[in-house]
Amino acid sequence: MDIIKLEGEDQQLYYLVAHLVMNEDVLGYNQNYPYKTSSDYLWFVAMDKGDILGFMPVKLEEGKAKINNYYVTGDDSTVFSALLKEITTTLTAEYELESVTQSRHIPDFEKNGFSVSLYWKRYAKMKAFKNEKECL
Repeated sequence: MDIIKLEGEDQQLYYLVAHLVMNEDVLGYNQNYPYKTSSDYLWFVAMDKGDILGFMPVKLEEGKAKINNYYVTGDDSTVFSALLKEITTTLTAEYELESVTQSRHIPDFEKNGFSVSLYWKRYAKMKAFKNEKECL
C-alpha cells in the first residue's frame, strides 16, 4: 500500500477521488455530508495497485491540522493505521493534530495515538498526542 499526499486543488486529486466523493455509498459512509477541499487542505490517499483504499483530507489552519470527512473502504484497520501514521509523521512537528471521528472509528484512531476530548451524538473530537506526558 502506498500513501500519496496531494494539495487540496491538485488536478491528480480530482482524478483519483472524484468518482468516490460523488458516489452515494461513499457519501452515506460520511453521514451524507459532502466532502470539501480548497488550497487549505492536504489530502492523504491510500492506494494499492491503482485502487483507492481510502482518503483523509486534512485542513491546515491556525496551527491546527484537522481531519474530517474521511473514507476507508470496508473500515479496514490496516488502511486507517497507514493513513493516520503518515498524517501524524508528516504534520505533528508543525501542527496540533485533531480529528472529527465517527463514533464507530474511535478504536482505530485510539490505536494510532488519538484520545477523545469531546463526545457528540455520532462523532467524537479527538486529539493526537506527541508523547505520553501530553495524555496526562
